[in-house]
Amino acid sequence: MTTRGLMLCMVALCCGCHGSARTTSIPTVRLAIHRDPIAFVPLRVAESLGYFREEGIAVDMTEVAGGAKAIEALLGGSVDVAIGSMSDAVALAAQGRYLRGILVLYARPTIALAVAPALSGSIRTVKDLTGRTVGVSAPGSASHQALNFLLVENGLSPDDVSTVSVGMSASSVAALEHRTVDAAILIASAITLLEQRQPECRLLADTRTPEGARRLYGSENFPALSLLAEDAWLEKNTETARRLVRAVKKGMQWMRDQPPERVRDIIPRAARMATPGADLQAIRTVQAALSPDGLMSPAAAELIEKFVAVSDTRVRSAQLDLSRTYTNDFAMRK
Repeated sequence: MTTRGLMLCMVALCCGCHGSARTTSIPTVRLAIHRDPIAFVPLRVAESLGYFREEGIAVDMTEVAGGAKAIEALLGGSVDVAIGSMSDAVALAAQGRYLRGILVLYARPTIALAVAPALSGSIRTVKDLTGRTVGVSAPGSASHQALNFLLVENGLSPDDVSTVSVGMSASSVAALEHRTVDAAILIASAITLLEQRQPECRLLADTRTPEGARRLYGSENFPALSLLAEDAWLEKNTETARRLVRAVKKGMQWMRDQPPERVRDIIPRAARMATPGADLQAIRTVQAALSPDGLMSPAAAELIEKFVAVSDTRVRSAQLDLSRTYTNDFAMRK
């Protein structure tokens, strides 16, 4: 072979290599989740069982302190998608900042208003919270909105209590046990943790069952956590978003179909509770609350708007186009 021929072959090989690299590269989705070991098992499943890989995407998950921090990361551009509450999306819409829910994870929130164990004898109803200090995950968060809604529904004003941030999971339980707060809104696995450690604890509200959700929201269908993204990202990454939704839906279905013991195996050991029984009970609770289809209905969106309006004067006065806060296009496609 001549020198010229050899050079041409080398160029062809290099071009082939670069072309192969381009075709095998896969899109990466930067995703923010909360620090709750059980609520986000569907995402862990999608990662551990290779559902993201099957869909041809990579997902870089970042754990943050709560939903408000996840949305902050999304709006700040450090992530592409966040797991957040649809109530937060409605509140933002009243500020002219639209996020769109593309897959509902849970058909209802799993929250409870718990009383500090030392005060279970003196705080028996929501009205007994007047003048008390109540913990929420963060100011303005979905847990804060739930507290305000409970207060108003029981004839009180949000100003009748003082609120402080207690975070999520173990930190919120510790705040109750140490009397840092008189009561607190607990989320997901934190409720089970308190019940395991304090069997006589008093819960003034509990949405883990359809009946409990109906008592608080007026409906057992109150879409909670969702995959949230901005329209600009969705327009540029439509196929990537569709693959992400498909992978997470597979994770949801797997979690729904498996015994709690097998689901627990997915949870990182460092994130498990002290006793297997506590994890298993919390898993059963979130399994029952999983959305059957990941869809958001117009009626549910209106219910969420009514819920948020109790806490947010901007939502009360705004004429919101709720259709801009969600889409079912991704969840409905196979």
